[in-house]
Amino acid sequence: MLECTLNKYHTGLTLWGDYMSLRHLHELIHTVVEGSVVIENKEGFMLGLAYDVRKAQEGQRLKRKSKQAPDPLVLYGVEILWPVILVQVGLLRHAMGFMPTSKRHHATMFELEYVVEAAIDEAVVADAAEIIEWIPRLGAAPYPHLDSVLTSRCVYFINLPAKKRLQALVPLLESFDPMFDYFSESGPEKADRIPQSAFKEGDDEWPKFEW
Repeated sequence: MLECTLNKYHTGLTLWGDYMSLRHLHELIHTVVEGSVVIENKEGFMLGLAYDVRKAQEGQRLKRKSKQAPDPLVLYGVEILWPVILVQVGLLRHAMGFMPTSKRHHATMFELEYVVEAAIDEAVVADAAEIIEWIPRLGAAPYPHLDSVLTSRCVYFINLPAKKRLQALVPLLESFDPMFDYFSESGPEKADRIPQSAFKEGDDEWPKFEW
């Protein structure tokens, strides 16, 4: 079983799972990353999700007892930033469409999508449907583009005041569009569009923040 809970400062979610669920998820990610022609960098941010899941499974991140199971069940968790998990889920699903995968892989993927979308519904009620619609669009963007802009978007998101992070999610996801620079310079004006100058390319260091 997989679960998601929301983080206190609106940074993202905590992904929880029992030992076997996380093991299956870890296997799925590695299978897709290694076999996909879509994911060009086999050591990049997609493998970061596998690393986070493995560290959680090994009990090196968070740990708690499940409130749903009738018997004591230990769940292992890891905190993930909203922009990161949304891109990872979208790209993982997109990549699965171009390679052979098993029914267990699809079952694991459906469960991951379900718990992430449920967390979005809980966190951002007004914009949940639009954010969920963005997930496959993120996944379909060219991998090199996603790889080149992800860090700058994460740094921008982290630096926002906690109370503004969730309301900034839709404009932030729009900034992942490969046509974002064009629309910023030549497209129709949009009140909530984030200016391209807000993103600092080449900044590889995330600032310190509270989850």
